[in-house]
Amino acid sequence: MRIRSIGICDKDIDYASNLMDGINRIGEGEFSACAFSDTKCLKEFVKQDELDLLLTSEVVDGVRCILLTEDEEMRHSEISESGVLYKYQSVTDVVREIRKLFKPAEISVRKRCRFIAVYSPLGRCGKTSLAKALAAQDEVRGGLYVGMENFASENSDADILYLLKQRSPDLITALGNAVIQESDFSVLYASGAYIDTHDVLGTDIELLNRELDRLGRFSTVCYDIGSAAFTDLSIFNYFDLIYFPVLDDEVSVKKLKGFRQLIYSAGMNEKFSRCIEIKVPDCKYSSPEMIKAIWQAGR
Repeated sequence: MRIRSIGICDKDIDYASNLMDGINRIGEGEFSACAFSDTKCLKEFVKQDELDLLLTSEVVDGVRCILLTEDEEMRHSEISESGVLYKYQSVTDVVREIRKLFKPAEISVRKRCRFIAVYSPLGRCGKTSLAKALAAQDEVRGGLYVGMENFASENSDADILYLLKQRSPDLITALGNAVIQESDFSVLYASGAYIDTHDVLGTDIELLNRELDRLGRFSTVCYDIGSAAFTDLSIFNYFDLIYFPVLDDEVSVKKLKGFRQLIYSAGMNEKFSRCIEIKVPDCKYSSPEMIKAIWQAGR
């Protein structure tokens, strides 16, 4: 499959750069995006390199263009029909719309899952709402929310973490049976026992990710990781993205400072320097306010 070259040209270079990063992350293996702040730089680029598609506020001759708009009325329009794309929507939605412009055979429908961790040492920071929102936003093959909180009140009869630790051949079957469907996303409660989550290692997460990928049912898997499950720092090496909910009250600031010192002493500072810090709004996971907060945090 040929990787499609996507250009983004917008006077707001921060917007263009962040959209570029999002497309490259979510569309890895499908798209390669680059950003331009003005048409002069863009025209110089296309003299030497080819663009398959340009997202722009100004039409450029010789390039297939989709116009970026701030008009709210265009939020739900399909770019394949209108030739216009609403700027301020989730990157997942942008990538989904871009996919529609190319022949289905040119896009891999079995593309690897994107694995996300939502973690914070703080309580009552909106971690679970955020994790569900991230799972619900996936509209490619669907998102999976994986509950790995300290004490899950809801969990399946299958003890997934036990089978995982035992490297049981029944794990893949148990995973398929344990996944339940909610309105906007699928759910997997790995275990309700604190001691099970506390003993999870990085190698366990690596295997669980691989088995969830084998199911072929999801393009986003989002883990909701409880603070008590935090024992092996290496588990965070097995995620493509880490969302880190924060609060700005005095007690929370002190806790976050202590956590960052722990990360530094464990040699994980580089990994967490790329995590996405976010103040999670007090609202439903499916609300426009939550979607806006996720978009702004990724900028």
